[in-house]
Amino acid sequence: MYKTILDILDSGKLSIVERFEIPGSQSKFAAVPGFLFDSPVGAYLKERWSTAQSENSGMWAHQARALDILGHGENVVISTSTASGKSAVFQSIALHKVLQDPDSRIIIFYPLKGLIADQVRSWHEIVSALKLDSETVGRIDGSVRQKDREKILQQAKIIVMTPDVCQAWMMSRLAMPAIKKFVGALSLVIMDEAHTMEGVLGSNFAFLLRRLIVARNHILGANSKTSPLQIVAATATIENPGEHLKQLTGSEFSIVDHSMDGSLQYNRTIVHVSCPENEEFTVAKDLQERVLERSTEGMFITFVDSRKGAETLAIEIDNDDVLPYRAGYLEKDRQKIEQRLQSGDLRGVISTSALELGIDVPHLQVGFNIGIPLTRKAYRQRLGRVGRRGPGVFIIIAPQSEFQRYGTSLREYHDMSVEPSYLYLDNRFMQFAHARCLTDERSALGAPAKLPARTMWPAEFEELYAAARPGGARPSEFDAIAEIGGDTPHYNYPLRRFGETNFELKLRKDADKIGDLSLSQALRECYPGAIYLHMAKPYKAIAWYTALAPYIHLKPSVLGQSTKPRIKTWINTKLSSAIDKHILQKEGSFLAECEMQVSEHVEGYVDGQTGEFHSYRDLQQQNPNMRSRSRYFRTSGVVLCIDESWFKKESMKRSVADQIREVFVHEYSVLPQDLGSASTNIGVQTLDGGKVQNGCIAVFDQTLGSLRLTERLFCNFAHILERLLAATSAQPPQGNEEMHAAFARIHSIFSEFSENTADPADSTVSGAAPVMAEKYVQVFAPKSRVLYRKEGTLAEEVVIIRPDFLEDQLVYQVESPHRPGQKPGRRLLPAARIEPGPTGDSHPAWWNKETEEYEDPPEEKE
Repeated sequence: MYKTILDILDSGKLSIVERFEIPGSQSKFAAVPGFLFDSPVGAYLKERWSTAQSENSGMWAHQARALDILGHGENVVISTSTASGKSAVFQSIALHKVLQDPDSRIIIFYPLKGLIADQVRSWHEIVSALKLDSETVGRIDGSVRQKDREKILQQAKIIVMTPDVCQAWMMSRLAMPAIKKFVGALSLVIMDEAHTMEGVLGSNFAFLLRRLIVARNHILGANSKTSPLQIVAATATIENPGEHLKQLTGSEFSIVDHSMDGSLQYNRTIVHVSCPENEEFTVAKDLQERVLERSTEGMFITFVDSRKGAETLAIEIDNDDVLPYRAGYLEKDRQKIEQRLQSGDLRGVISTSALELGIDVPHLQVGFNIGIPLTRKAYRQRLGRVGRRGPGVFIIIAPQSEFQRYGTSLREYHDMSVEPSYLYLDNRFMQFAHARCLTDERSALGAPAKLPARTMWPAEFEELYAAARPGGARPSEFDAIAEIGGDTPHYNYPLRRFGETNFELKLRKDADKIGDLSLSQALRECYPGAIYLHMAKPYKAIAWYTALAPYIHLKPSVLGQSTKPRIKTWINTKLSSAIDKHILQKEGSFLAECEMQVSEHVEGYVDGQTGEFHSYRDLQQQNPNMRSRSRYFRTSGVVLCIDESWFKKESMKRSVADQIREVFVHEYSVLPQDLGSASTNIGVQTLDGGKVQNGCIAVFDQTLGSLRLTERLFCNFAHILERLLAATSAQPPQGNEEMHAAFARIHSIFSEFSENTADPADSTVSGAAPVMAEKYVQVFAPKSRVLYRKEGTLAEEVVIIRPDFLEDQLVYQVESPHRPGQKPGRRLLPAARIEPGPTGDSHPAWWNKETEEYEDPPEEKE
């Protein structure tokens, strides 16, 4: 396949924008560190490397250096290239420790279940070579039954697990003797693929690891002479790895990086193949079919940045030896694909980012990428999948000017360092969730309630920990997150989908699930009536069921059908909620980073074959299950208002919002799915109590409570505008003159902004009730299932009948949900106490106070 793709590239029949070679490198060796010969590990390594490299003795230089540091008891982060033998380092030190001290226990964290099966096989190979019991290494993740986990923990000295199962299972059961003994005996924690520990997952993991260390220290006792817990991290793609790991763990690290890399590297050819706009999939399909037809050996991997895209392309290839791969598959389905990948039985795989990480697939010779990878980290990981045991080719399929849109070229993009890794440990809602977990853990261990002082906590954590304890003075803003946690916070606060409902996918109520989705994913992929693709098969979403255990009912569909959702975003914010005084303004225009309330509302879907839009308003008349769904969350974001008539056109605002978001995520390594943007239905209350409903755009965090991902957009807005000016001038001129002029005008206005002299926090404008002078008010639509939160009590679910005004305050007429044998009672409740429910049944709407009709404001229409 490698030779075949080179012949295709050399044929002159493809439009190649750029092509260059990355030369390979020869191995550099060093002796196995002497301390490892105190156990059988040293002799094993010497024999293994003497067999693999007959002309050399020792191991790769960076491996020996990392092990030498570990032998002195220090923490190490190994940040070398993909396929550079990082696993051999932490496997060696782990097995050396348990051979030297049989009471020692070790945890290895892998970020995904999909990695664990492959890595456990590798662990068992070295365990077998050292003539240890196979039970020395145990696996505990979501696929392992709970009744089996305690036995595994008792038998194993080394446990391979995901952070998720540590959070939901192990930390919630610290009082169990087996878990308490294991945690108290921990001597080493290993984090593989440590670059994934950023954003939501990384920030949650930082708290989880601190709580684990606190539990260990308490179990050992203050007077214990046991050595401090040692930490090893492995990654190929972290900028400033020592700084990031210190923030992640609260500990200092020695660094073994690319400058010390002694691994053998094969040459790779990197190519940008041009395609017409929106024809990436067509070109990818053609290239895949050609390499399959003209070669008999080798395997390709195609990366697609959407789950639906991976499924669709696999269906179009229609080859049993080419399969899709993504998150959301059941364990048994994922393992079947992985086994065929590793055996070489497949000829190709079409994957989302799920295969960026370290599953060893030695047969991959060719890589395709649909469009530019979302981050340079992703690019490095994807490139590293190809050419592990011989030369390889990596092809980016994108329009000719795609790199120019970001003011760069493929070669410049390749040579740039990876983006920084960000953690947001100051997120108040995340801190409160982990404080709740820590409270339960301290109680389970019989530990003093006081926060342990030896751990490096964020500045405000002690205050929130006190508020999270029973009887603590909890601010009302944490009521909702406290209710989500309930009596089982470890389970109800997942590390990846913080504070969001999860839906199982089933073919019938009593059937086993075939997958699962978060509420955010379901709104985009599995809304009522959607055609949902799973394992290269189409299904239709028949209905959502949100009571008790939420699930979505699917039924098999036919190939060739497709749908696309139409989602409307609603935003309410006020300048008095600006964060860190982040307001710049001039007269009626402003830029501000504010707290926001966001609602995403799927109104219906477009039929992919006919182009016809199907509104839930119409569909529900025929089928009550065809109901709109919404997601509502508090977050933060940046709002830009330009008080000029040209900026009030919806098409202009939409283009500006989309391009600002696109350039920002590319520039600062933010995943696109973590940010949203909006250009209509934005209400901003100004500092003088007025309200702006037009001329605004917003870019915001998609995470409940916000990770403040858009802080850098506010602080670096001038730089983003310069990138946009360069991009719109560099692209072909058709359609870009207007956008270039728009960004030039925004740049000119922005340059005249000045800092707000008043402190937004001093504003007396509460924003609790809409201004009466406004004709249109944002409300919850009739039949919305919402939460009525009375201070000091748990929220009560009610159903909206209609809005009204009472003494200039917005109120709702509501009734309790229908329950058998219970007569519904109607009452008036203040809007300030009404919040959306967590399962997507709360729907926003504009309400005309004069006509008492639900309608969009005229100025917001196209």
